[in-house]
Amino acid sequence: MKRILSGITPSGDGTLHIGNYLGAVKQFIEMARTNECFLFVADFHALTTIQNKGQLQRNVETLILNELALLKGFLTPEEFDRLVFYRQSDIGGIHPELQTILNNVTPLGLLKRAHAYKDKLAKETAEDDINLGLFNYPILMASDILLYKPDLVPVGKDQKQHVEITRDIAERFNRIYNKSVFKLPDPYIPETVAAILGTDGKRKMSKSLGNIISIFEPEEIIRKQVISTYTDPTRLHATDPGHVEGNMVFTYLDFFNEKDNIDHMKEAYTKGQISDIEVKEYLYESLIKFFAPARKQYEHLKQNPGIVKDILARGAVHAKTVAEKTIKEVKETIGLTNEYSLGTIKKPTISIDEFSSIEVRVGHVEKAEHVEKSEKLIRLRVDFGAYGKRVIFTGVRTYGYSADDFTERQFLFVVNLEPRKMMGEESQGMILAVDSVDGKPLFISGEGLPKGSIIR
Repeated sequence: MKRILSGITPSGDGTLHIGNYLGAVKQFIEMARTNECFLFVADFHALTTIQNKGQLQRNVETLILNELALLKGFLTPEEFDRLVFYRQSDIGGIHPELQTILNNVTPLGLLKRAHAYKDKLAKETAEDDINLGLFNYPILMASDILLYKPDLVPVGKDQKQHVEITRDIAERFNRIYNKSVFKLPDPYIPETVAAILGTDGKRKMSKSLGNIISIFEPEEIIRKQVISTYTDPTRLHATDPGHVEGNMVFTYLDFFNEKDNIDHMKEAYTKGQISDIEVKEYLYESLIKFFAPARKQYEHLKQNPGIVKDILARGAVHAKTVAEKTIKEVKETIGLTNEYSLGTIKKPTISIDEFSSIEVRVGHVEKAEHVEKSEKLIRLRVDFGAYGKRVIFTGVRTYGYSADDFTERQFLFVVNLEPRKMMGEESQGMILAVDSVDGKPLFISGEGLPKGSIIR
């Protein structure tokens, strides 16, 4: 299993269309089924082009909803639960902290060769008008990647250079400090990923060009977008033989319907047995059917923002655990950690606000099983209703408990703890218990309470 990392910038207005799905999201979903995947919303990167508070907020919220709906629509609950989904800005400032450190090992010439900077100059933007965020973009991207030590970074061909710059920076850091702190990631560019043209059949699909087919817009809007799709301009009548090559309706159908069905329709089209409006209607129906699970998830998440926040919180906890380990190693390597470093200050008391951040929910144990090669662990597969499902371990077999004591029963669980490795697996929470007179823990029942509800 490899570790995969990918980020999405909330540019445009944050909405995703079928070009985004085919060009990036589809590949990530396929990789998430068999790999450890980190996916983040790169909201710091959006600051290079967006300096409007309301627009940035809307873009980030829209992108999060769109991306989560697609992921939950096409991944099984178990596959989705393995995914680490988080916001760049939620990781406690660690991304820009590493960027600051990497600034000091990155040569100026490397950044001047970056495409984003050179493209701005090519568009006759004065050098003095290019903001430092755009110029420094590759170093922040390097921080985004190197913090999590991934094996592969899925990117489009236009982003390959940024991964190469990341490798250059990592190699330089490792060489300067004579220690292999950073793994050198490889860009992953599947050969099967096509550059998807827009509905005009001429330019790359882009909302700013008005040549997209949406995924989450109302059905009447999607139908209009499909109806406007470029077909065969030489075909004057429905009975004229039509051309399939370069016909965007058939290009899209190849991705969103069964091959046998499309081959039959292509044959009929080339013989003049089917009209343009018929194939467009067929494309529209195919898209609505294909994205139905994602559209359903979109409406559900939009009506339940608490679920979205829980997903982001869970992802941030996991991602921050990995990032903190890396930044600690970096600071020790370069000498920022020394005899007078404060480290982690443990307080004898916590505030009410800190205590209120502990999240306790009612969970239904669907299945409990003894963990092989362990004398004390029991693996609980817990259903929290709309909050999702988790695997949580408890080490109580030495107290006389067995799996049968938990199966098909409800208990209270702390669900916003940092994940913890146990016997090569990850425990995603903790079951609550109280002491008894004889020292045996007594688990707090949640019978009769709504599954997934928060204890206040």
